[in-house]
Amino acid sequence: MSTWLYQLSQQYLLPRGFRCQIWEGQRWHWNYSTKRSEAGLMPEPGDTLIFFYAKTDCDEPGIYGWAVVDRAEENMLYFTPTAPTNHLKMDPWWDDNARQLTDDIRGGMPRATLFEVPDGMVVRVRHVIKKWLFKND
Repeated sequence: MSTWLYQLSQQYLLPRGFRCQIWEGQRWHWNYSTKRSEAGLMPEPGDTLIFFYAKTDCDEPGIYGWAVVDRAEENMLYFTPTAPTNHLKMDPWWDDNARQLTDDIRGGMPRATLFEVPDGMVVRVRHVIKKWLFKND
């Protein structure tokens, strides 16, 4: 199983549109243009997608949620958003840790749509998202 960072663009979907349209448990499909994978992998059913708005050209950057890939075709992903998307879309994770983590994942090519998250970073991603969610506990 792989984890992928899906970089959203305000040009196609504003953060407020994401908040209104994307709900846990509803199936969606989106295309992607450029994919970055060190191993040349393709998304597969059961993989995780993390939705992200970059700081560039976005007033509300951050991690907005995640989903499970239902199926993948050439340049098209079919997915179902899962918890904690409904929480994250209202309180996106964006701080120095999120900025550094997404920069590390995107490496030297931040303009792609889909980035494979290296195996060593998957645990880090999950840990810091949990930390963000429970920051007031």
